[in-house]
Amino acid sequence: MQIKALCDQAAIVWRGLGTKTILKTMKLTAFFMLAFSLTISARGLSQTVTLSGKEIPLKKIFAEIEKQTGYFVVWSKDQISQSKPVDVQASKQPLESFIKQVLKDQPLEYTIENQTIFIRQKKSPPAKNHLSITVAADPVTGYVKDSDGEPLTGATVTIKGTSTSVATGIKGYFMINAQPGQTLVFSFVGYETREQKVGSGEMMVVLSASANALDEMVIVGYGTAVRRSNTGTVATVKNKDIVSQPVADPLAALQGRVAGLFVSTSSGFRGSNFTVRLRGQNSIGGGNDPLYIIDGVPFFSESIDQFTSAGGNQSPLASINPSDIERIDVLKDADATAIYGSRGANGVILITTRKGKTGKTQFDFNIYTGASKVVNKVDMLSTPEYVALRKEAFANDGETPDDQNAPDLVLWDQNKTTDWQDMIIGNTAKLTQVQASVSGGNEQTRFLLSTSYRHETTVLPNDLPFHRGAVYLNLDHSSVDKKFNITTSVSYSGIKDRSLASDVTSFYNFAPNYPVYDDEGKFYWYRNAQNPIAYLQRRNTNKTKNLVANSVIRYTVLPGLNVKTRLGLTQTNMDQMQVYPKVVFNPESSIGSMTYFGNSEVSSYIIEPQVDYTRRIGEGKLQLLAGGSWQENTRQGKSFIADGFSSDALLEDIGSAGSVTVRTPTLYKKYNYNSFFGRATYNWKEKYIVNASFRRDGSTRFGPGYRFGNFGAVGAAWIFTEEDFFPDNNVISFGKLRASYGTTGNDQIDEYRYLETWKSTSFAYDGVSGIYPSRLANPLFRWEENKKLEASLELGFLNDRILLTTNFYRNISGNQLVDFALTPQVGFTEMTANFPATVLNTGWEFELNSTNISNKDLTWKTELNLTVNKNKLKEFPDLESSTYKDLYVLGQSLTIVRGFQFNRIDPQTGLPEFEDIDKSGDISDPDDFVILGKTMPDYFGGFRNTFTYKGFELDFLFQFVKQDGRNINYGYLSNQPGALENMTVDALNRWRKPGDIVNLPKASLTTDGADYRTYRLSSAMWGDASYIRLKNLSLRYDLSKLVKRYKLNNLSVYVLGQNLITITSYDGFDPETQGLVMPPLRTITAGLQFTF
Repeated sequence: MQIKALCDQAAIVWRGLGTKTILKTMKLTAFFMLAFSLTISARGLSQTVTLSGKEIPLKKIFAEIEKQTGYFVVWSKDQISQSKPVDVQASKQPLESFIKQVLKDQPLEYTIENQTIFIRQKKSPPAKNHLSITVAADPVTGYVKDSDGEPLTGATVTIKGTSTSVATGIKGYFMINAQPGQTLVFSFVGYETREQKVGSGEMMVVLSASANALDEMVIVGYGTAVRRSNTGTVATVKNKDIVSQPVADPLAALQGRVAGLFVSTSSGFRGSNFTVRLRGQNSIGGGNDPLYIIDGVPFFSESIDQFTSAGGNQSPLASINPSDIERIDVLKDADATAIYGSRGANGVILITTRKGKTGKTQFDFNIYTGASKVVNKVDMLSTPEYVALRKEAFANDGETPDDQNAPDLVLWDQNKTTDWQDMIIGNTAKLTQVQASVSGGNEQTRFLLSTSYRHETTVLPNDLPFHRGAVYLNLDHSSVDKKFNITTSVSYSGIKDRSLASDVTSFYNFAPNYPVYDDEGKFYWYRNAQNPIAYLQRRNTNKTKNLVANSVIRYTVLPGLNVKTRLGLTQTNMDQMQVYPKVVFNPESSIGSMTYFGNSEVSSYIIEPQVDYTRRIGEGKLQLLAGGSWQENTRQGKSFIADGFSSDALLEDIGSAGSVTVRTPTLYKKYNYNSFFGRATYNWKEKYIVNASFRRDGSTRFGPGYRFGNFGAVGAAWIFTEEDFFPDNNVISFGKLRASYGTTGNDQIDEYRYLETWKSTSFAYDGVSGIYPSRLANPLFRWEENKKLEASLELGFLNDRILLTTNFYRNISGNQLVDFALTPQVGFTEMTANFPATVLNTGWEFELNSTNISNKDLTWKTELNLTVNKNKLKEFPDLESSTYKDLYVLGQSLTIVRGFQFNRIDPQTGLPEFEDIDKSGDISDPDDFVILGKTMPDYFGGFRNTFTYKGFELDFLFQFVKQDGRNINYGYLSNQPGALENMTVDALNRWRKPGDIVNLPKASLTTDGADYRTYRLSSAMWGDASYIRLKNLSLRYDLSKLVKRYKLNNLSVYVLGQNLITITSYDGFDPETQGLVMPPLRTITAGLQFTF
């Protein structure tokens, strides 16, 4: 029955996606497939050669063949050592005829295999008049591939103990003169070296990806690099680490795993937004979010909600199924991010989705189900303790309780206790996710089709389900000669999220004897107070559809020379509805039922042509990249308020409303962006590496004449353990110094800020409504600029079993976009413009990876990352006369919190006392403000361990954060102890009589008393909110060996946990979210995965 219900719910979600959207997806797929079919017919280069000259060495002739025809020529120095220079006179001579001519009278012969020309020595004829005859061995041929069946072009094949070697050509094919019984050594960057004896027949060699983290490939801007020789700072989170967490948003999978990246959720509601800061906050008035790119296509990461719901704004990345992600690479320094120019100031997060693999068709199913709960509850006063507090407040103020000022003491049952936390957020949420995929293909065509469905409920008493359905398709095709390739991926998802209009967690402090229902069983109402259970009927529904599609067409023009074009499209549509039935309002009020309707849509397309070239120069390798980017982004939205419904049953139908009012005017914004970029990398002997990048960006977010900006960076690395003077030892097996410097930009501002804007007014002239200027034009808008400096040391110990990376960075962000005050004569109070203020972020990052145990049955690996960041406002001319004087302090963090310095509770009066900073005799705001703390952490990191024993695997991650936070009693509650709301058990330590030495003031009814307001804005409400959290745990058992007889390739069972244990001294619900919001939930799931 549960499975049937799940299927029914999934069907509802898919129906809700809309026929038009599905048809649009089909049309888009058809477009990419049309491009696929048209481009597949692309022809190779001419197979003729034109060359003239005398005494030309064969080496140069072979290079000219590669340049003119696109064929690879595979040869070795030993093979051509006995060859002679050649006189050549050829004009458009057929390739094969040309080869025969230049090899005439040479001790060489050739074969052509799949556009690869193999040069080898001629077989020696048998000697005459000798009894013993030596027969030359036939050349050994074969293919080299990776574990996924992909050919490895350029792999080195060497006869062990000799200097004879060749490189694999197209399709990984090789040919080498070797004797039976000799051993061939196969090697390729990023893969384990393998040895194999020469036998009879063609060889098929499979190289496995290197287990050494230094040999892993990392994704960088518009390309890839080997971590060992990379000059930039890039962190990677792989699919295995992502799918081991039962999360719905990819950002949640990054918490605690990446040095320098601080990710915190705004709420425990599913789909809620995240705050993401990479190496601190750079901008005062602009955005501070990193740039997100999915398969090369920039993704719009700003919230598009027309109005917020219980979980705040919905995270745009909640529409991305984490299980469809192959890896996430985080680019940090200037060397890694400058190629993204104006959008790289806050870092870049590259999301790469899964791809099909060569091999027989494979079906994979994965399902897990589990439950979530609020773990930590706040200890509140019991009803007797609360009543005593209230009576004490009346006595202290000399007031008499009556049914108007004290219904809890006069009208309500003083023997009744309601645990509001248990009633409102005490339920158990359930979740289930099902994913199925099919993949396979051959050397030419590979595919992957995946579909998933996720269903979640809440800890609230309402039936508020969350549904997400997603489908993902990836197609990859290469021509037989591997010169042409096209990759297309389409991801489509739909979300239907039913929640509340606002968070009800704050109702936890209602009076413990507040009645929910009256004597007639109807909702109880008291004056202007809310009824917590009635409030739960304020429903919010978000329906989100998200489409991400891209196609990359690549062609190899010459060996090492590739051209490609990327076509990308993203589209997100959100329909919102907030329903307020009559039952949620006090019947005595005049407010009737109403509904808010909203719609938002963001669409973007991008075209990026580029060319890359790789060539060996001397003992080094040169890589060049050049390209352009053209992007258009449009955003539109609108919202309405509908009321006058004849029945609450019609609230979701805007056509049944008696009146409809425009809540926000129709929004339409268009953003165009274009750029040119380039990069050059030279790697000499895998010892010295230099990388330089440049980008020129243009954006319509800035005024004419200031739309273009130039950005660039240079990075260098020295692998000093490759030097001859460095001793060859296992203690320090790897050492690299690297540094980078460059400039990036930030264009995260709203569109049209350089133009003046106008608004309509209700005042009419001659019967016509007028308009008035609402913003002053500023055509001088320019880019914010971030100058990044970094120095790093990477060390490997004990044959790289221990890897240590230390990064120091110093980022200065200037040309800040801020609002500054204008003189009254202008007619505007302020305007936004570039200002010579600078923000400085400095910090240290430490990463430690170790393989502690590694044998046949048992492995144990450890990962540790630590980030210490210091953010401060370095310069701000005339800060004290600006509108920011009460927000910022020179030399301090942008995230500081200011307030009064609490001294003590007067033992005689029970009232709080504060430090008179300006010695004026009065405590006033802001003259007596001090810095209480800041909202960003002092340091943070993660500690991970992975154990495998035979078929078992245990993986767990602890996240730790050192930070400040507000006390829940006085930092967020609006009243003082003694008001008509419950308090935490801390209130038991309040001042009660003269002579008491305590830190909590006396109970009082005076809700607007200056002493209590000041107290809530003082250091008394600020404290340590640090925590250590068992962020996630995965326990898996592999049963594959037991099920081979049933034709299953893989079967495993597992248990996943999220937010399992939190160690903290924070006194609220949770130190991560703080405040009166839904805390992160503890989640435990069990799952099953099998493949056949």
